[in-house]
Amino acid sequence: MTRHVFRADVVQTGRQAEGRTLPQLLRDNARYFGGRIALKSKRAGVWRGRSWAWVHEEVRLLSRGLAALGLERGEVLAFVSENVEEQYLLELAALSIGAVTVSIYPDATASELGYALGHSGAAIVMGEDQEQVDKILACAEETPSIRRVVYLDGRGLWNYGDPRLVSIETVRETARGYRDDAWVEAEIARGSASDVAVYCYTSGTTGRPKAAMLSHAFILDNAHRLMGALDVRPGGNYLSYISPAWAAEQFFGVALPLLAPLVVHFAEKPETVQRDLREIGPEFLMFTPRQWEMQASNIEARMMDAGPLRRMLYRWGVERGRRRVQGSEGWLGRTVLHPLADRLVLSGIRELLGLTRARAVLSGGSGLSAELFERFRAFGIPLGNLYGSTEVGLISTHRPGSKNPSTMGSLMPSDPTISGPIEGWIDDDGQLRLRVLAFEGYLRDDVSTAEMGTRDEGYRTGDAVRVDANGELIFLDRIKDLRKLSNGLGYPPQFIENHLRASPMIRDAIVIGDATRDRVVALINIDAEIAGRFAELKGLAYGTFPELSQLPAIRQEVADAIGRVNLLVDPHARVTAFANLPKELDADESELTRSRKLRREQIHERYAGMIEALYRGDASLETTVEIRYQDGTTSALRATVALNRMGDQP
Repeated sequence: MTRHVFRADVVQTGRQAEGRTLPQLLRDNARYFGGRIALKSKRAGVWRGRSWAWVHEEVRLLSRGLAALGLERGEVLAFVSENVEEQYLLELAALSIGAVTVSIYPDATASELGYALGHSGAAIVMGEDQEQVDKILACAEETPSIRRVVYLDGRGLWNYGDPRLVSIETVRETARGYRDDAWVEAEIARGSASDVAVYCYTSGTTGRPKAAMLSHAFILDNAHRLMGALDVRPGGNYLSYISPAWAAEQFFGVALPLLAPLVVHFAEKPETVQRDLREIGPEFLMFTPRQWEMQASNIEARMMDAGPLRRMLYRWGVERGRRRVQGSEGWLGRTVLHPLADRLVLSGIRELLGLTRARAVLSGGSGLSAELFERFRAFGIPLGNLYGSTEVGLISTHRPGSKNPSTMGSLMPSDPTISGPIEGWIDDDGQLRLRVLAFEGYLRDDVSTAEMGTRDEGYRTGDAVRVDANGELIFLDRIKDLRKLSNGLGYPPQFIENHLRASPMIRDAIVIGDATRDRVVALINIDAEIAGRFAELKGLAYGTFPELSQLPAIRQEVADAIGRVNLLVDPHARVTAFANLPKELDADESELTRSRKLRREQIHERYAGMIEALYRGDASLETTVEIRYQDGTTSALRATVALNRMGDQP
């Protein structure tokens, strides 16, 4: 088979990063932009700005504090925290003295946390508060390498007797008597772009997460790719909300603000993010598909509470916006109707979402349906796709002005001071192969590293991809997740699931069917908030989530959504039956990863009885599901689940 190689551009972005590390960029920013604002944090309702000079000084102080605690070059500093200013500063401090950092999702269970801390060999761990400290201390047997546990919020920790505990204030005080800034500057100068900076754990959809080793050069190369693709300009605002445990946030929230430079913002707490977004008005933003779906659902939920006239005005305004995006407006639409719709409806939605100044907002991590892309673009929000992986970094995105929401955009340009252009091709198995500056391999896992391949032969992405006539990538599915039915006909599970999640009523969908089955069925996790408001508007009584999920009107709404998606695929790929799960899918029960990707094998195993009943054509199923809580305790949920055949009335 002749290999067709497609290449990205090479773009000089203006900031030289060849041979440099993240702390070296911080040092230079303090030198050249010392008085400019580098970061802002919201505390007690007030935004507090910090200059580049202040950040550099604080990072040097914390570097000495970490060294005083015994952290040495090559050792690991771990974080278990929400996105906060202190984590950003401590990460740069650890990197300044040649240490490696690893971030762990703050909602990780003690078992998940123990594995990551033990596997990475963490020497020091920062836990944000009592909840995180408790989890860290609970996994002591798995983490013998931990010598110190630094906490930010000491409330509830007054009587803890573990000698390893130390407050962030004590770290600062200890630093003032340990060495000097000249020593830190010498350590920063020792750093090399090829040094490993971050261990980033993969999602672990099929087993234990693997720790990808990311170098300074790799992280900065990805920041350059963003600058070249999205025309990122200095001084813009970025909200750091996604956990740094996700590699993309290392590129967006750590490297890009240093490189551009940008002003990185930290919200007061997760619950205030939407309000904080409105106050910041960021030009650049990245959310996961699930977060964009929730944004869309929240708007729909508000419309459910609105009166008939407001709902009608909303639908009219969104339709005018959609026609504008599709280019199907006439003269009257362009000059009168769309400006009117924008003033009356669309500008208010952008204000509500905090995206009035958005220049590039992205969805990354997994697929988002074309319907939702079109909806946000109809609002006047330039939402684009972002495709990549922990191992090879950010590969493609929608450029400003991109029109096709069903693609993953075009290859991102590289900066020639760090790397040559990204090259890609589709191999004989339909898999995307890439020649690109990539990760340094998996920590303590040579076998998995070898399976990724090499740069010269093209890294194996594991993704089934094709390229359209405009050179944009169309993601089909993971190679391992592509399915064929017993009749030999194939179908795309993720395509169907992404389109199903575009329905406000559906939070998650698991499409089922393999070589042992002759048709496709689905398990549905409804959105509790949307379904609850819908039930209230209809005057339907329910008491619990299991009761809500099985209401006939709710099941009819799900059936209607499935029916619309069925029209998009071939007859053999259509969902023929479904069941609404009587509980929400939960990462604590290993049904989802921490980034909300489906753990298919675990779901199939847990709901095997329900799946078999769907294929038998049963009308209902009495089921018992074990509920596991974050503290390890369990309970049993008993429910009657309706099994719905498409074409039948639920």
